[in-house]
Amino acid sequence: MIRLEKLSTSIFPPLTSNLNYKQMNKTKLFFVAIISAATLFVACDNATNNNNNEAKDTKAPKSCDNVHWSHKPGTDGPKQWKDLCTDFAACGGEMQSPVNIDKSTVVAEAALALPQFHYGNSTVDVVNNGHTVQFNVNGDNTVELEGKKYKLLQFHYHAKSEHTIDGQYYPLEVHFVHKHSDTDFAVLGIMFVEGKENPLFTKYLNHFPKKKGKFTSDDTIDLLSLFPEQKTFYHYDGSLTTPPCSEVVNWFVLTQPVEASKAQLDAFAAILHSNYRPIMPLGKRKVYMSAGK
Repeated sequence: MIRLEKLSTSIFPPLTSNLNYKQMNKTKLFFVAIISAATLFVACDNATNNNNNEAKDTKAPKSCDNVHWSHKPGTDGPKQWKDLCTDFAACGGEMQSPVNIDKSTVVAEAALALPQFHYGNSTVDVVNNGHTVQFNVNGDNTVELEGKKYKLLQFHYHAKSEHTIDGQYYPLEVHFVHKHSDTDFAVLGIMFVEGKENPLFTKYLNHFPKKKGKFTSDDTIDLLSLFPEQKTFYHYDGSLTTPPCSEVVNWFVLTQPVEASKAQLDAFAAILHSNYRPIMPLGKRKVYMSAGK
């Protein structure tokens, strides 16, 4: 770099030159401005290169096999899911779940028939996988929706609810996950409100693993008894609410909630540790409501 003290004698004219004092100051200021601009350009260029190198160093891995994600805000929280690895990129899509269901904009759709359940019983197989408490289901339990048959795989819980209705959260939401194909899932969501004791919780809540773990029993559950009497629903197209957030889900959120006591809801919430994803934009999608009872 050219040293400024040399510039004062080699570039700037001496006081004995024909330039007057004001002209000399203008000349000095002109060259100082040029040097400052050049220095700033080099600094910015170095910063850009450093940022590019950092971006290369922090590039998300393609495989998600050993990637940790969390419902808590932070470097592995919901806002960062899409950047944790390549296969989680769908978490940044435009058809994500959950959403707020605004009843003033819901479209009544008479063509949406009520679900036709073909449920039986399942033995008790409860797993805490670190993200939720899940009941794995066995047997041939299906539901018919939109003329297609979906097989029940499992049901699991979120506290608070993931969906909101008119901006209102519920203390608990259960998701019954069904599969028609690898690209076609149906999830039936049911909200919980505070009320009388829930029979399933009365029997098994004390057995729910509080950390990662499993509880099994030869007892059987009447699966349909877990649903409310009224089966009307809100429907929209969306995604899984946990990574990889695949946009392959037909959502059916039932309009009638079920009940659990305050003590049960509090005990369950203490196990689940706020395992709900924040509300995602509905965008151009519409929410429909079924007819009938």
